[in-house]
Amino acid sequence: MNTPVLRIEKRINAEPARLFRAWLEPKDFSRWFFSGLELGKVTLDPRPGGKFRIEMISGGTILPHEGQYQTIDEPSKIVFTWNSHATGGKDTLVTITFSPTSDSPEGKPATLITLVHERLADTTSVEKHTGGWSRILDGLEQWMG
Repeated sequence: MNTPVLRIEKRINAEPARLFRAWLEPKDFSRWFFSGLELGKVTLDPRPGGKFRIEMISGGTILPHEGQYQTIDEPSKIVFTWNSHATGGKDTLVTITFSPTSDSPEGKPATLITLVHERLADTTSVEKHTGGWSRILDGLEQWMG
């Protein structure tokens, strides 16, 4: 049986290397990830096999989001497992690619970010995660200014 796959693409006016690093630098990451929501402690160990933990706080409850980095190919690709209350405590797989693009109307560097989230349980889970990942990428774009 094939499980549904979430795929989101977003073009952001910034160089791939800068966007790539924003995903791995804890201080920067905390400024844009889950934009508009309260974050607790963020721990990132950005290396293959390294783990991360992101605490989202909702109504005073800490909702941990955890995973392990599988691939870090700077500046083009990050792959990690993703486990949270929204995945039913099961590991899913997220792949993010950063591709330079030349279609910026201002003639400035731009990047096409493609986020693929696999191993989600069903279409309802895909829909919930689509909204979350879209807000996260919007937060990254706003932070990049």
